[in-house]
Amino acid sequence: MNKWFLFLSILLTCCSISNKQSDDKETCHLVSIEPILEGEEQEIPLNEWAKKIQFIPLETNDSVLLNEFITHIIYEQDKLVIQNKGEIYLFDTKGKFIRTIGSKGEGPEEYVFLGNLCADEKGIHIDDTQRSIKTYGWDGKWKETTPIPTNRNINEVLFLSDGRKVGYIQNISGKAPMRMYIFRDTTVLGTIPYPKQFEPGKMRMVFYNECYSFSTSSADYMKEMFNDTIFQITEDQQLFPRWIINAGKYRLEEGARYRLKDPRNTLFKEKNAAQINIIGVYQNQLYLRAKLQDTSHFICYNEKTGKATGLKLSYPKHDFAFNEEHTFIPRFISNDRRYLIGFEVQENDENPVIILVER
Repeated sequence: MNKWFLFLSILLTCCSISNKQSDDKETCHLVSIEPILEGEEQEIPLNEWAKKIQFIPLETNDSVLLNEFITHIIYEQDKLVIQNKGEIYLFDTKGKFIRTIGSKGEGPEEYVFLGNLCADEKGIHIDDTQRSIKTYGWDGKWKETTPIPTNRNINEVLFLSDGRKVGYIQNISGKAPMRMYIFRDTTVLGTIPYPKQFEPGKMRMVFYNECYSFSTSSADYMKEMFNDTIFQITEDQQLFPRWIINAGKYRLEEGARYRLKDPRNTLFKEKNAAQINIIGVYQNQLYLRAKLQDTSHFICYNEKTGKATGLKLSYPKHDFAFNEEHTFIPRFISNDRRYLIGFEVQENDENPVIILVER
């Protein structure tokens, strides 16, 4: 009981910190989701919850064969950028295939491996992991290659809305001193160290996309896989705690990666912990996706009421072969934050369907 009291006291202390670079409304929020993970959810038809729903079946052909592992969807310039099977495809909002973006290879205009990506009016920017950032135009052709700061052991690059970038270092050994570099072009603007060190385990676990960033109209944020806190990245290269996700007994402790016993298991299943992914923020709502064992949950946190709600949003009548048990759980938010974006893989192996939901 004393440990829990101390833990909550620390959280409340963190949440009381004011950020001089933020609006007065931007304080730290404690988001409690344990009841939702145990099944406390509201069942609502999606067409009653949403203002507008669009189902977009993606056109496929012999050279564009998408599988169920769609790792990224970006809605920008009235186009859909789809990352799948290590390649990037461009579709229009009717689902018609337009072109591929760039190509994989060792050439100067090719990318070796697809890390994180972002898109804006200038084009599609790819974190060619641990090497450089490749930019391709909307015509699919290479435009430029931007080096990243060298000799920094950067594992992944995150893109911020103001042109800054975060070079994130996974603490694989448990002893890494530096957590991230914040840079623009090749100039390092600031550094953030790891606050803790851990005893390394027998296995060194590397995770894909261990850190995730997202933006609102006024700020940039990031969350690490092994941290309950969503941080705002301030203009002076500091981290300010914006939301703390309290998953209760389903929390994944920071040092869990060093104590994974069986590599055949996923870390979250072995620890019976919730894997929490950030979807985005729109109109004082923080949208989360949490997976516990094999069950996914869609969570909305309302900053005005201070309440987190789990939603089961059933699909309206449609002509697609979705699994009957599936409900709408968004994975991404559009760059203009107008749409929540999900997708379904049809059971009859027909084209994957993108779902755009406007609130």
